[in-house]
Amino acid sequence: MKLYAARGVSSCFLLLFLFSSLTVIAACESRFQVESANLTVYRDGLVHLTQTLVVNETFPAVTLPLLSLSVENVIVLDENQTLLDYEINGLNLTVFTLGAKGVFLEYDTISLTRKEAEVWTLIVENPYNLTVLLPENSTIVYLSKMPTAIDTENSKITLSLFPDYWEISYILPLFPQDGSTDEDGPWTTIPVEYLIAAAVAVTAVFLSAFILFRRKRGPNVEKILKSHPQLMQEDRDVIKFLAEKEGKAFEAEIRERFPDIPRTSLWRLVRRLERLEIIEVKKIGLENRVELKR
Repeated sequence: MKLYAARGVSSCFLLLFLFSSLTVIAACESRFQVESANLTVYRDGLVHLTQTLVVNETFPAVTLPLLSLSVENVIVLDENQTLLDYEINGLNLTVFTLGAKGVFLEYDTISLTRKEAEVWTLIVENPYNLTVLLPENSTIVYLSKMPTAIDTENSKITLSLFPDYWEISYILPLFPQDGSTDEDGPWTTIPVEYLIAAAVAVTAVFLSAFILFRRKRGPNVEKILKSHPQLMQEDRDVIKFLAEKEGKAFEAEIRERFPDIPRTSLWRLVRRLERLEIIEVKKIGLENRVELKR
């Protein structure tokens, strides 16, 4: 009887140990969950990633893989749009998330694309489901495997990729495609020298007319402020600064002009003006340029 009792006690301790181990493993695996991951590929090969996570607020930090060793313009926010601290170690990004329930991550990289002749290739090894948006009017010429889904939106191809190693090759048109055809001979038969000369001439005329037009018609700041009486003083100051800069400035210039505004507050201010359709934000290389709408 004592032997059976001892075996029973040992079995109970073993079950408790296994249960505790499984609980710890499950807890580690549930530190975060990827809700969405999107890659936007630009014509110059720049790739912009945005990622949304749901995180376990009881853990002090989560570590997730980056898609590239070379990343720029990293922004990590919680569900309240508050900046979070982070560390990068190789391909691992550690975000200090204690108390946060959600994480929004974005960064830029130029190391995921390469160009040979006229063919661009996106090379990515993604550990989770990923949505890729190729540049406008791209034509896919090679896929290392078949995506989960292929769709088009506003002349842009969207690919849904499952976790794996991917190579996607595509080409871009030299000129915008308008769908017109010419049975007597396509535009590609025109000598390249003529095309270049014509493009230079048209560009020069366009730029001259555009500069004259901009000089005559600057941003109407008074109209903007009267149309949006709810704007705060900081909003008004940024709008006036943009007007002084001929209606556009990089975010870095705005931060330099208003050093007393915290980086997070300035980021929210820009997004708020963008939602009000007072400004628009354009990606120029690795920087964001803020422009007043006319």
